[in-house]
Amino acid sequence: MNGNYEAVQAKALAAKGHHVAVISVKNVSILRWIFSTHIRHRIVDGVDVYDCTGLRLSTRFCKFKKWDERLLFRTYRKVIDCCMDECGRPDIVHAHLLINAFYISFIKEQYHLPLVITEHWTEMNRDDIDPRLRRIASIYKLADRVICVSQALSNSLKKNFGVNALVINNMVSDVFFENKKVERNDGTFKFIACGAFRENRNKGFDILVDAFAQASFPDNVQLEIIGGGPDLPFIANKIASYGLSKQIRLLGVMPPEEVSNHLCQSDCFVLSSRIETFAIVVIEAMAKGLPIIATRCGGPETFLRPEHGILIDKEDTNQLSSAMKYMVEHYKDYDLNDIRAFSLTHFSQDVIANQIITVYNQVLNKN
Repeated sequence: MNGNYEAVQAKALAAKGHHVAVISVKNVSILRWIFSTHIRHRIVDGVDVYDCTGLRLSTRFCKFKKWDERLLFRTYRKVIDCCMDECGRPDIVHAHLLINAFYISFIKEQYHLPLVITEHWTEMNRDDIDPRLRRIASIYKLADRVICVSQALSNSLKKNFGVNALVINNMVSDVFFENKKVERNDGTFKFIACGAFRENRNKGFDILVDAFAQASFPDNVQLEIIGGGPDLPFIANKIASYGLSKQIRLLGVMPPEEVSNHLCQSDCFVLSSRIETFAIVVIEAMAKGLPIIATRCGGPETFLRPEHGILIDKEDTNQLSSAMKYMVEHYKDYDLNDIRAFSLTHFSQDVIANQIITVYNQVLNKN
């Protein structure tokens, strides 16, 4: 699912009549690199997409970080030149995440192109930011504009790097507004959660399973979790240890269209994260009209209103369990249409794309 956020944004800008080209770089081992197509150009929903395969020398057993860095600079230069040869010189370059902005920073000096950076990387919202990221964070000062997806992340950049970042929230793909919640009459209540099963457990699925078990729900109350990753076996074992395999289902990774369908069949979305920069999955669920239970983890507390759901402290199993029990009894008190309208008014593709285009125009006028 890497790049899904950028893809939705690119489509939204293209839908406004702009010519958008997306560059995506992926590093692979020497053997995979030899047998791969190094630059692949395709057009997706009116967007020129350049997939580029870069060479990585480092392995699990031996690291060549400086060489990998030099190779990445060469890879980015090569694919950017290819893109400009075929699509023309861009009016503006928009980099997502500090690490990508670092590798394309040469466009300011070499091509004198305006640069906008959008930061939505969880790593930049931590108290203990990696020293390497601190070293390259000077790139923020090089940009003509820095955008953050939440106020919490903007505050972090201000505190750590003295960067004044504009807040433009994540956008919800139009896919999630096509259908709304389905009213079921089968006597079940269904919680749903979504995210990556990372080893650092930043999505808090371990806490979510503990809270569900603590609530001692009857069999008609269920929990579905969408996503995959290295920590999935640990969560599966935890579910089995509680004897909850019939009530808690792990659905694996699925494309946005299938996620949208599962949200329609659910009654409440739960975000149990330890840290987020925004939590786009919450506003996707709100697009269906689902009430929300979310932790104060850096994103949801900036936009989730009491009439749309419940905010709880992160890593608090008791609060989460109590909130889930409350939601089973009171979810019909929440106005489906009001929740859906809030997501559409504040986070739709059209609304957020207009905000981004305003930034582009400001930068271009300044330059």
